[in-house]
Formats: sequence, structure tokens, C-alpha cells
Amino acid sequence: MKYSKQLYFDMPDNTALGIEDYIITESNRFAFDLISRMIKGEIKQGAISGPSFSGKTHLSRILIKNIGNNEALCIDGDYKNIIDKVGSSKLIVLENIDKVIEDSSEEDLFHIINFTKENDKKLLMTSGKSISTIEFKLEDLKSRLNAIIEAKIMQPDDELMKLVLIKIFNDKQLLINPNVIEFLMARIERSYKSINDFIERIDKFSLEKGKKITIALINDLLK
Repeated sequence: MKYSKQLYFDMPDNTALGIEDYIITESNRFAFDLISRMIKGEIKQGAISGPSFSGKTHLSRILIKNIGNNEALCIDGDYKNIIDKVGSSKLIVLENIDKVIEDSSEEDLFHIINFTKENDKKLLMTSGKSISTIEFKLEDLKSRLNAIIEAKIMQPDDELMKLVLIKIFNDKQLLINPNVIEFLMARIERSYKSINDFIERIDKFSLEKGKKITIALINDLLK
């Protein structure tokens, strides 16, 4: 399977979610490779961890699309009685497994990991924090998770940050001068959330002012 260089950023609006829309740099290459290996059937179980807006959901959507929308079950936060819902699904996607402690769902997560392995189904889990840092109480669950490959998405490097900014503006159908991108690169914290929050602010500010997004407008916002 041949992949071009691409990217995604967990955003609403008209965000493109195809495999061709995913930009790969050293910050997220391992996570993309994990999905590629699951698509090829080289591995059946995997986990992706990373900060908010880092593209975890997009990667899961790529996997779902390649497996088949009708062949996948995606669960976010409600892990009770998951096995009863699996049916003929070939792929199970569990979003935000770092929240199972507050949801008292550790045993449910443990059972679904065992179930998918025993029944030769694919399982992808996502987490907002590194799985090794989650204070699970169930020792058997820790053991199962330690045996699963985890791909960590890092905060964006300079290359990815620039591509992320361009992608978000394109998704919002906003025409931006390249010098605006360079201006923002020097002023936004290197994190997916900071990029997302600032783009939301400048978009709303430009609508309120009835002006295009320019360096002058950004300076007004920053005053």
C-alpha cells in the first residue's frame, strides 16, 4: 500500500478525514505505521495515545474505512456490555480508554481485550495520555495493555505545525496569505490544543470585525 505525505487535525467544520488527508512527520509516523499494519493484518490489537486534537480520531476513521463502516463498532466512553454489541463486527474501536477509571469500566475493558483476541477480531484503542501513566487498579488489565503495541503521538514539530495551520484554514475554507502562517508560527505554543484554540479565536474575531485574516488583524487580537 503506497501512501503520500499527508495530515489531519481533529477539527469540526469540513475537515477531510481520508487517508490522503493525513500529514506524516516524525511526530506521528509511528501512529500512522500502526494503523497501516492493522489494515494489512500484520497486527490485530493496537493503541494510540496523544494529546487532544492530535489526530487520533482521524486515524481510527482511516482504519474503519479500510475495514468497512458496516464491519466496525466504535465506542466512546460507554464500555458496559460491549461484547453484547459486537455482533459480526470485525473491528472494535474504543476511544478514550484513559477514562475507564472514572467510569468504573476497567473490567469491561479487560473482557473486551480478551474477547477480541479470542475471536480473532481487530481492536484499536485511543487514549488522551500515555497508557503506561494511567493508574489502572486491575492488575490483569495492566498486563493485557502492556502486551499491546502503543503508538504515541508527540506534540507537533515545526514542519507538522505549519502543515496543520494550512490544513485547518483550508478546512474552514479560509484563504490565508503564506506570511500569516509564518507570523503565527512564531507566536503560537507548539501544541495541538493551542493551535486549535487560537484558530478558533482569530476566525471568530475576523467575523466580528468583518475583515480578512491578516497580520494586522492578528495583532489587533493580541493587543
